[in-house]
Amino acid sequence: MRIPSKAAVLSVTMILGLVLPCKAQEKTTLFNKVLDLISAPSRTLDPTAVYQPAPSWTVSLSTEIRHAGINQKNDFEMEFIDYDGIPRTFLFGTLDSWLYGGYDKSIGVQAGYGNLSLGWNQKVFGDKEFKNNNLSFDFASSGYAFQLQYMDFTHPMGYDLSLGAEGTDNYSSASGETENPARLRAFIADVSYSFNQRTFAYSAVYKGDKVQRRSAGSFMFGSKVINGLVEVDPEELISTLSGGIARYSTTQVSFGGGYSYNIVAFHRQPDESTGKGLRNLAFNLTAIPMVTLYNRFSSTVYEVNEENFGEFIKGATTSMNGNLLINYVTRAGMIYSRENMYLSLNGSYDSFSFKGKMDIPYRDYYLNKSKISGRFARWSAGLRFGVKF
Repeated sequence: MRIPSKAAVLSVTMILGLVLPCKAQEKTTLFNKVLDLISAPSRTLDPTAVYQPAPSWTVSLSTEIRHAGINQKNDFEMEFIDYDGIPRTFLFGTLDSWLYGGYDKSIGVQAGYGNLSLGWNQKVFGDKEFKNNNLSFDFASSGYAFQLQYMDFTHPMGYDLSLGAEGTDNYSSASGETENPARLRAFIADVSYSFNQRTFAYSAVYKGDKVQRRSAGSFMFGSKVINGLVEVDPEELISTLSGGIARYSTTQVSFGGGYSYNIVAFHRQPDESTGKGLRNLAFNLTAIPMVTLYNRFSSTVYEVNEENFGEFIKGATTSMNGNLLINYVTRAGMIYSRENMYLSLNGSYDSFSFKGKMDIPYRDYYLNKSKISGRFARWSAGLRFGVKF
């Protein structure tokens, strides 16, 4: 088993630090009052459709299987710069690259109060040399939901290059993967709004803070912001083949609408005097197509340091604004609640694309006119056991 990273230890410490002091305090502090205000039961929800227990502290343990990564295709035209400064066409080529790991297994811990929660998941099974960790913060009321995630993922990058026309003398090709792992880091913010705030609670299946008593659905508005960064060792062959590019980033802002539905298979309301006897089994299906309105992609070239040929220094950065694209978010979940405990199973899939054109300086000798297209995708399936205090 992997030894937990410093970030994981710090996250768990923060999570426990939120819960334990507040449980130990007898007097109501300003912090407690703010939490109670944020997590106060909704006044718009129909109590016959959604049961709202009093806000409480919740600690849960989880295990997940995750698969994430990014692929990119560059169709480019290379032009040789003659000494007289007149360019001439040299070769056409295609460079495909991808950064996808295996099906990583992780364990995690989450803690929160009412609508708020903080969680950390860390890869513990699989190849110990590579990581796939995730930090998340959630806020979910009866009508609004906000989630902020940070993912840190490493794995060797694969590539496939072809230059020139196949069957001609100037044709060449190369394929392989990097010796050192590439790194993908991403900040992902999700915001959703449910239009039915009378009989539907989106958080009921995914957080367990509310209990859906009868089946109901709602049209949803969704927004997603992704800021991703991929870094490769400048000494890797793929960096040389791409003209020295060892770092590229993407920023996307998407908006869309879809539908979410809670299916209640079984519900037994708890005793009003003791609060005991709650039983509930519910499912959720959500699909939200989105249009990416802002789609910016940047590439950074690394050059050999003339003062120290053993190292590379950051050079020029070129950016493009990508085309408008259709992307989507899908999610499914199940929860079984029994008094102050719950067991939930959920899965999600995100797919977001980028596409456009840009001119990239190719070292000191070539100009790489590229048509760039790619896709960031991730899916996860997790099992969570939680206890309310």
